[in-house]
Amino acid sequence: MSLIEPIQFATLVVLVLNALGVAALIILKAINRSRRRRAEARKRSHMRLISRHVAFEHSTDPVPAKAATDPAFIDALIDVRNALAGSDLEKLERLVARHGVVDELVSDLRRSFPKVKRLRAAMALAELADDEAVPVLLEHLDDREPEIRVQAARGLGRMKWTPAIDAIVARFGMETPWVRARFADTLIGFGSAATWPLVAYVTVNHRHETAGPVAAIRTLAAIGDDEAVKPLIEVLHAGADPEVAIAVIEALGHLENPMAAPVLRSATRDADWRIRAKAVTALGLLADTESLEDLAAALHDPEWWVRRNAAAALGVIPGGLDRLYEALTGRDHPASEAAIEALVDIGELAAARARIEEGNGRTRDHDLISVAEAGR
Repeated sequence: MSLIEPIQFATLVVLVLNALGVAALIILKAINRSRRRRAEARKRSHMRLISRHVAFEHSTDPVPAKAATDPAFIDALIDVRNALAGSDLEKLERLVARHGVVDELVSDLRRSFPKVKRLRAAMALAELADDEAVPVLLEHLDDREPEIRVQAARGLGRMKWTPAIDAIVARFGMETPWVRARFADTLIGFGSAATWPLVAYVTVNHRHETAGPVAAIRTLAAIGDDEAVKPLIEVLHAGADPEVAIAVIEALGHLENPMAAPVLRSATRDADWRIRAKAVTALGLLADTESLEDLAAALHDPEWWVRRNAAAALGVIPGGLDRLYEALTGRDHPASEAAIEALVDIGELAAARARIEEGNGRTRDHDLISVAEAGR
Protein backbone atom coordinates (compact mmCIF):
# COMPACT_ATOMS: atom_id res chain seq x y z
CA MET A 1 0.00 0.00 0.00
CA SER A 2 1.44 3.35 -1.01
CA LEU A 3 1.91 6.24 1.44
CA ILE A 4 -0.80 8.26 -0.31
CA GLU A 5 -3.64 5.95 0.77
CA PRO A 6 -3.07 6.31 4.59
CA ILE A 7 -2.81 10.09 4.12
CA GLN A 8 -6.07 10.16 2.19
CA PHE A 9 -7.74 8.00 4.82
CA ALA A 10 -6.49 10.24 7.67
CA THR A 11 -7.69 13.32 5.82
CA LEU A 12 -11.10 11.77 5.32
CA VAL A 13 -11.32 10.91 9.05
CA VAL A 14 -10.41 14.50 10.00
CA LEU A 15 -13.04 15.90 7.62
CA VAL A 16 -15.71 13.54 8.97
CA LEU A 17 -14.83 14.44 12.58
CA ASN A 18 -14.94 18.15 11.76
CA ALA A 19 -18.33 17.72 10.08
CA LEU A 20 -19.65 15.82 13.10
CA GLY A 21 -18.32 18.53 15.40
CA VAL A 22 -20.02 21.27 13.39
CA ALA A 23 -23.27 19.30 13.32
CA ALA A 24 -23.12 18.72 17.09
CA LEU A 25 -22.50 22.43 17.66
CA ILE A 26 -25.48 23.38 15.48
CA ILE A 27 -27.69 20.90 17.34
CA LEU A 28 -26.54 22.14 20.77
CA LYS A 29 -27.19 25.76 19.77
CA ALA A 30 -30.65 24.85 18.52
CA ILE A 31 -31.42 22.99 21.77
CA ASN A 32 -30.12 25.92 23.85
CA ARG A 33 -32.16 28.40 21.79
CA SER A 34 -35.29 26.29 22.21
CA ARG A 35 -34.65 25.99 25.94
CA ARG A 36 -34.26 29.76 26.29
CA ARG A 37 -37.49 30.36 24.37
CA ARG A 38 -39.37 27.95 26.63
CA ALA A 39 -37.90 29.60 29.73
CA GLU A 40 -38.89 33.05 28.47
CA ALA A 41 -42.41 31.82 27.72
CA ARG A 42 -42.68 30.37 31.25
CA LYS A 43 -41.36 33.60 32.71
CA ARG A 44 -43.95 35.69 30.83
CA SER A 45 -46.70 33.34 31.97
CA HIS A 46 -45.49 33.58 35.59
CA MET A 47 -45.32 37.38 35.37
CA ARG A 48 -48.96 37.51 34.29
CA LEU A 49 -49.91 35.19 37.12
CA ILE A 50 -47.94 37.15 39.72
CA SER A 51 -49.40 40.43 38.48
CA ARG A 52 -52.93 39.06 38.93
CA HIS A 53 -52.12 38.00 42.48
CA VAL A 54 -50.69 41.45 43.24
CA ALA A 55 -53.71 43.21 41.71
CA PHE A 56 -56.11 40.95 43.63
CA GLU A 57 -54.41 39.31 46.59
CA HIS A 58 -57.12 36.67 46.99
CA SER A 59 -56.98 35.59 43.35
CA THR A 60 -57.93 31.96 42.81
CA ASP A 61 -55.48 31.52 39.92
CA PRO A 62 -53.32 28.59 41.09
CA VAL A 63 -49.60 29.04 41.59
CA PRO A 64 -47.72 25.88 40.53
CA ALA A 65 -46.82 23.66 43.47
CA LYS A 66 -43.11 23.71 42.67
CA ALA A 67 -42.95 27.32 41.53
CA ALA A 68 -40.30 28.13 44.14
CA THR A 69 -37.91 25.71 42.42
CA ASP A 70 -38.51 27.11 38.92
CA PRO A 71 -35.83 29.65 37.87
CA ALA A 72 -38.34 31.23 35.47
CA PHE A 73 -40.73 31.88 38.39
CA ILE A 74 -37.92 33.43 40.46
CA ASP A 75 -36.90 35.67 37.54
CA ALA A 76 -40.53 36.72 37.11
CA LEU A 77 -40.79 37.59 40.81
CA ILE A 78 -37.66 39.74 40.61
CA ASP A 79 -38.84 41.59 37.50
CA VAL A 80 -42.28 42.26 39.00
CA ARG A 81 -40.76 43.32 42.31
CA ASN A 82 -38.53 45.89 40.63
CA ALA A 83 -41.64 47.53 39.15
CA LEU A 84 -43.61 47.76 42.41
CA ALA A 85 -43.75 50.02 45.45
CA GLY A 86 -45.88 50.60 48.54
CA SER A 87 -48.80 48.26 49.25
CA ASP A 88 -48.30 46.33 45.99
CA LEU A 89 -44.78 45.47 47.07
CA GLU A 90 -46.10 44.24 50.40
CA LYS A 91 -48.57 41.98 48.59
CA LEU A 92 -45.75 40.51 46.53
CA GLU A 93 -43.70 39.89 49.67
CA ARG A 94 -46.62 37.98 51.18
CA LEU A 95 -46.89 35.91 47.99
CA VAL A 96 -43.18 35.09 48.23
CA ALA A 97 -43.61 34.06 51.87
CA ARG A 98 -46.69 31.89 51.20
CA HIS A 99 -44.90 29.81 48.61
CA GLY A 100 -41.67 29.32 50.53
CA VAL A 101 -39.50 30.99 47.89
CA VAL A 102 -36.91 32.34 50.32
CA ASP A 103 -36.66 29.01 52.17
CA GLU A 104 -36.02 27.22 48.87
CA LEU A 105 -33.35 29.76 47.89
CA VAL A 106 -31.66 29.46 51.28
CA SER A 107 -31.61 25.67 50.86
CA ASP A 108 -29.95 26.02 47.44
CA LEU A 109 -27.42 28.52 48.77
CA ARG A 110 -26.37 26.21 51.60
CA ARG A 111 -25.67 23.32 49.24
CA SER A 112 -22.06 22.40 48.58
CA PHE A 113 -22.65 22.37 44.82
CA PRO A 114 -23.37 23.07 42.01
CA LYS A 115 -21.81 26.49 41.97
CA VAL A 116 -24.21 27.85 39.33
CA LYS A 117 -27.26 26.97 41.41
CA ARG A 118 -25.75 28.46 44.57
CA LEU A 119 -24.87 31.67 42.74
CA ARG A 120 -28.34 31.94 41.26
CA ALA A 121 -29.83 31.50 44.73
CA ALA A 122 -27.56 34.20 46.17
CA MET A 123 -28.53 36.66 43.44
CA ALA A 124 -32.24 35.96 43.94
CA LEU A 125 -31.94 36.29 47.73
CA ALA A 126 -30.27 39.66 47.25
CA GLU A 127 -33.44 40.78 45.46
CA LEU A 128 -36.18 38.94 47.38
CA ALA A 129 -34.99 38.13 50.91
CA ASP A 130 -36.70 39.58 53.98
CA ASP A 131 -35.34 40.22 57.48
CA GLU A 132 -35.65 36.54 58.37
CA ALA A 133 -32.89 35.77 55.86
CA VAL A 134 -30.43 38.17 57.51
CA PRO A 135 -28.52 35.44 59.44
CA VAL A 136 -28.05 33.47 56.22
CA LEU A 137 -26.77 36.51 54.32
CA LEU A 138 -24.40 37.40 57.16
CA GLU A 139 -23.15 33.81 57.16
CA HIS A 140 -22.36 34.00 53.44
CA LEU A 141 -20.32 37.17 53.71
CA ASP A 142 -17.57 34.58 54.27
CA ASP A 143 -18.60 32.22 51.47
CA ARG A 144 -15.83 30.59 49.47
CA GLU A 145 -17.24 32.09 46.25
CA PRO A 146 -16.47 35.84 45.80
CA GLU A 147 -19.67 36.52 43.85
CA ILE A 148 -21.79 34.97 46.60
CA ARG A 149 -20.08 37.18 49.19
CA VAL A 150 -20.94 40.20 47.03
CA GLN A 151 -24.57 39.13 46.65
CA ALA A 152 -24.89 38.54 50.40
CA ALA A 153 -23.72 42.10 51.07
CA ARG A 154 -26.00 43.45 48.35
CA GLY A 155 -29.03 41.74 49.91
CA LEU A 156 -28.23 43.20 53.33
CA GLY A 157 -27.84 46.60 51.72
CA ARG A 158 -31.16 46.32 49.91
CA MET A 159 -32.90 45.70 53.23
CA LYS A 160 -30.97 48.61 54.78
CA TRP A 161 -30.07 46.30 57.65
CA THR A 162 -27.67 48.70 59.35
CA PRO A 163 -26.13 46.19 61.82
CA ALA A 164 -24.54 44.59 58.74
CA ILE A 165 -22.45 47.71 58.10
CA ASP A 166 -19.81 46.78 60.68
CA ALA A 167 -19.63 43.22 59.36
CA ILE A 168 -19.05 44.43 55.79
CA VAL A 169 -16.51 47.11 56.77
CA ALA A 170 -14.57 44.66 58.93
CA ARG A 171 -13.88 42.53 55.84
CA PHE A 172 -12.35 45.35 53.77
CA GLY A 173 -8.79 44.47 54.67
CA MET A 174 -9.07 40.76 53.90
CA GLU A 175 -11.00 40.91 50.61
CA THR A 176 -9.87 40.87 47.00
CA PRO A 177 -9.95 44.27 45.25
CA TRP A 178 -13.02 43.32 43.20
CA VAL A 179 -15.08 42.15 46.19
CA ARG A 180 -13.91 45.12 48.26
CA ALA A 181 -15.12 47.50 45.55
CA ARG A 182 -18.53 45.79 45.45
CA PHE A 183 -18.74 45.94 49.26
CA ALA A 184 -18.04 49.66 48.97
CA ASP A 185 -20.93 50.03 46.52
CA THR A 186 -23.23 48.42 49.09
CA LEU A 187 -22.02 50.73 51.87
CA ILE A 188 -22.61 53.78 49.71
CA GLY A 189 -26.24 52.69 49.51
CA PHE A 190 -26.48 52.91 53.31
CA GLY A 191 -25.59 56.60 53.09
CA SER A 192 -24.52 58.48 56.22
CA ALA A 193 -25.34 55.47 58.40
CA ALA A 194 -22.06 53.96 57.17
CA THR A 195 -19.95 57.07 57.90
CA TRP A 196 -18.84 56.33 61.45
CA PRO A 197 -18.18 52.61 60.99
CA LEU A 198 -15.97 53.54 58.04
CA VAL A 199 -14.28 56.34 60.00
CA ALA A 200 -13.63 53.97 62.91
CA TYR A 201 -12.14 51.38 60.55
CA VAL A 202 -9.80 53.93 58.97
CA THR A 203 -8.77 55.40 62.33
CA VAL A 204 -7.88 52.01 63.78
CA ASN A 205 -6.27 50.41 60.73
CA HIS A 206 -4.54 53.11 58.67
CA ARG A 207 -1.19 52.52 60.40
CA HIS A 208 -1.27 48.76 59.84
CA GLU A 209 -2.66 48.22 56.35
CA THR A 210 -3.23 50.10 53.13
CA ALA A 211 -5.82 48.56 50.82
CA GLY A 212 -8.68 48.41 53.32
CA PRO A 213 -8.35 51.97 54.67
CA VAL A 214 -7.91 53.38 51.15
CA ALA A 215 -11.15 51.68 50.03
CA ALA A 216 -12.94 52.92 53.16
CA ILE A 217 -11.74 56.49 52.58
CA ARG A 218 -12.92 56.44 48.96
CA THR A 219 -16.28 55.11 50.15
CA LEU A 220 -16.54 58.03 52.59
CA ALA A 221 -15.87 60.42 49.72
CA ALA A 222 -18.63 58.81 47.66
CA ILE A 223 -21.09 59.01 50.58
CA GLY A 224 -20.31 62.73 50.89
CA ASP A 225 -20.99 63.16 54.60
CA ASP A 226 -19.24 66.21 56.12
CA GLU A 227 -18.98 64.32 59.43
CA ALA A 228 -16.02 62.50 57.90
CA VAL A 229 -13.96 65.65 57.28
CA LYS A 230 -12.50 66.18 60.75
CA PRO A 231 -11.52 62.51 61.31
CA LEU A 232 -9.89 62.38 57.87
CA ILE A 233 -7.87 65.51 58.68
CA GLU A 234 -6.71 63.82 61.88
CA VAL A 235 -5.61 60.77 59.88
CA LEU A 236 -3.60 63.05 57.61
CA HIS A 237 -1.99 64.80 60.61
CA ALA A 238 -1.05 61.39 62.02
CA GLY A 239 1.48 60.88 59.22
CA ALA A 240 -0.39 58.23 57.35
CA ASP A 241 1.00 55.81 54.78
CA PRO A 242 1.48 57.77 51.51
CA GLU A 243 -1.24 55.79 49.73
CA VAL A 244 -3.64 56.44 52.59
CA ALA A 245 -2.66 60.12 52.64
CA ILE A 246 -3.33 60.42 48.91
CA ALA A 247 -6.77 58.84 49.37
CA VAL A 248 -7.53 61.21 52.27
CA ILE A 249 -6.54 64.28 50.27
CA GLU A 250 -8.60 63.14 47.31
CA ALA A 251 -11.60 62.53 49.61
CA LEU A 252 -11.24 65.95 51.26
CA GLY A 253 -11.33 67.54 47.83
CA HIS A 254 -14.51 65.69 46.86
CA LEU A 255 -16.17 66.53 50.18
CA GLU A 256 -15.54 70.23 49.37
CA ASN A 257 -15.56 71.34 52.99
CA PRO A 258 -13.53 74.54 53.61
CA MET A 259 -12.37 73.13 56.95
CA ALA A 260 -9.90 71.01 54.97
CA ALA A 261 -8.21 73.93 53.20
CA PRO A 262 -5.40 74.58 55.75
CA VAL A 263 -4.23 70.96 55.84
CA LEU A 264 -4.40 70.76 52.05
CA ARG A 265 -2.31 73.93 51.70
CA SER A 266 0.26 72.36 53.97
CA ALA A 267 0.22 69.21 51.84
CA THR A 268 1.27 71.23 48.76
CA ARG A 269 4.73 71.34 50.38
CA ASP A 270 4.97 67.63 51.18
CA ALA A 271 8.14 65.75 50.21
CA ASP A 272 6.12 63.25 48.17
CA TRP A 273 5.22 64.74 44.77
CA ARG A 274 2.14 62.52 44.50
CA ILE A 275 0.73 64.10 47.66
CA ARG A 276 1.54 67.58 46.38
CA ALA A 277 -0.21 66.82 43.08
CA LYS A 278 -3.37 65.57 44.84
CA ALA A 279 -3.34 68.50 47.27
CA VAL A 280 -3.38 71.19 44.57
CA THR A 281 -6.20 69.40 42.76
CA ALA A 282 -8.19 69.18 45.99
CA LEU A 283 -7.71 72.92 46.61
CA GLY A 284 -9.13 73.55 43.16
CA LEU A 285 -12.21 71.49 44.06
CA LEU A 286 -12.62 73.57 47.22
CA ALA A 287 -12.28 76.79 45.15
CA ASP A 288 -10.29 78.14 48.09
CA THR A 289 -9.18 81.70 47.24
CA GLU A 290 -6.80 81.75 50.23
CA SER A 291 -4.80 79.05 48.43
CA LEU A 292 -3.86 81.22 45.44
CA GLU A 293 -0.32 81.82 46.72
CA ASP A 294 0.25 78.13 47.40
CA LEU A 295 -1.04 77.17 43.96
CA ALA A 296 1.03 79.87 42.25
CA ALA A 297 4.10 78.52 44.06
CA ALA A 298 3.21 75.01 42.92
CA LEU A 299 3.51 76.20 39.30
CA HIS A 300 7.27 76.15 39.92
CA ASP A 301 7.30 72.61 41.35
CA PRO A 302 10.02 70.36 39.91
CA GLU A 303 7.41 67.72 39.02
CA TRP A 304 5.39 68.25 35.82
CA TRP A 305 2.25 66.61 37.23
CA VAL A 306 2.20 68.99 40.21
CA ARG A 307 2.62 72.01 37.92
CA ARG A 308 -0.13 70.79 35.61
CA ASN A 309 -2.59 70.18 38.48
CA ALA A 310 -1.78 73.52 40.10
CA ALA A 311 -2.41 75.35 36.83
CA ALA A 312 -5.70 73.52 36.34
CA ALA A 313 -6.76 74.48 39.88
CA LEU A 314 -5.86 78.13 39.29
CA GLY A 315 -8.05 78.03 36.20
CA VAL A 316 -11.20 77.40 38.27
CA ILE A 317 -10.55 79.50 41.40
CA PRO A 318 -11.58 83.19 41.43
CA GLY A 319 -8.45 85.24 40.92
CA GLY A 320 -6.50 82.28 39.59
CA LEU A 321 -6.46 83.49 35.98
CA ASP A 322 -4.28 86.44 36.95
CA ARG A 323 -1.73 84.03 38.44
CA LEU A 324 -1.70 82.03 35.23
CA TYR A 325 -1.15 85.16 33.15
CA GLU A 326 1.67 86.21 35.47
CA ALA A 327 3.34 82.86 34.82
CA LEU A 328 3.33 83.63 31.08
CA THR A 329 5.70 86.55 31.57
CA GLY A 330 7.98 84.94 34.13
CA ARG A 331 11.34 83.33 33.49
CA ASP A 332 10.27 79.84 34.54
CA HIS A 333 9.60 78.04 31.26
CA PRO A 334 7.98 74.93 32.84
CA ALA A 335 5.59 77.18 34.80
CA SER A 336 4.75 79.05 31.62
CA GLU A 337 4.01 75.80 29.78
CA ALA A 338 1.70 74.63 32.57
CA ALA A 339 -0.10 77.97 32.56
CA ILE A 340 -0.60 77.91 28.79
CA GLU A 341 -1.96 74.37 28.91
CA ALA A 342 -4.47 75.35 31.60
CA LEU A 343 -5.51 78.50 29.73
CA VAL A 344 -6.11 76.46 26.60
CA ASP A 345 -8.17 73.91 28.55
CA ILE A 346 -10.51 76.58 29.94
CA GLY A 347 -10.97 78.41 26.64
CA GLU A 348 -8.65 81.35 27.33
CA LEU A 349 -6.47 80.72 24.29
CA ALA A 350 -7.18 84.01 22.54
CA ALA A 351 -6.65 86.00 25.73
CA ALA A 352 -3.36 84.19 26.34
CA ARG A 353 -2.11 85.11 22.85
CA ALA A 354 -3.16 88.73 23.39
CA ARG A 355 -1.22 88.87 26.63
CA ILE A 356 1.89 87.46 24.99
CA GLU A 357 1.62 89.83 22.04
CA GLU A 358 1.59 92.82 24.38
CA GLY A 359 5.34 92.45 24.36
CA ASN A 360 6.10 90.57 27.51
CA GLY A 361 6.09 87.06 26.10
CA ARG A 362 8.96 85.03 24.74
CA THR A 363 9.32 83.35 21.37
CA ARG A 364 8.93 80.02 23.14
CA ASP A 365 5.49 81.09 24.43
CA HIS A 366 4.41 82.19 20.93
CA ASP A 367 5.38 78.75 19.69
CA LEU A 368 3.41 76.99 22.44
CA ILE A 369 0.31 79.07 21.71
CA SER A 370 0.62 78.31 18.00
CA VAL A 371 0.84 74.59 18.71
CA ALA A 372 -2.21 74.83 20.98
CA GLU A 373 -4.19 76.72 18.34
CA ALA A 374 -3.29 74.15 15.70
CA GLY A 375 -4.49 71.34 17.93
CA ARG A 376 -7.83 72.88 18.86
